[in-house]
Amino acid sequence: MAAFPKLHTATGSLATATVNADVKVGTNTIVPPVADRKITVVDGWLRATGGAAGGATAVVVEGTDGTDVISAAVGALTEDTVARVGDTNVTASAIGTALDKGVGLRIYRTVAALTTCTSLEYCIKYIVEGGQ
Repeated sequence: MAAFPKLHTATGSLATATVNADVKVGTNTIVPPVADRKITVVDGWLRATGGAAGGATAVVVEGTDGTDVISAAVGALTEDTVARVGDTNVTASAIGTALDKGVGLRIYRTVAALTTCTSLEYCIKYIVEGGQ
């Protein structure tokens, strides 16, 4: 019988200040790295709350090594609207592609600080190679 990997879901909300925080601090990590395991993102969405997103060029779900997985232009992050993988202005750069071993996931912004919204909700579905 074939073995199928278990689907994991990372859900939550990050304050705008956390999305803007220096990635080296690690407060914007939503899936911690797993030593000797690869993570593959299979789906996801982002949603701005407390106002539409502004300031930044995009909000990115990326590997903790900086590999872009999902990128949502701030124009897609209007207040309380789900910006899904496959929607207009949401780019899925590495959906279905395993990240390197020992790489987790984080949410960050590009170019300028994220403004206007108070927080960013997320739901990211992923599998862990060889893990349960």
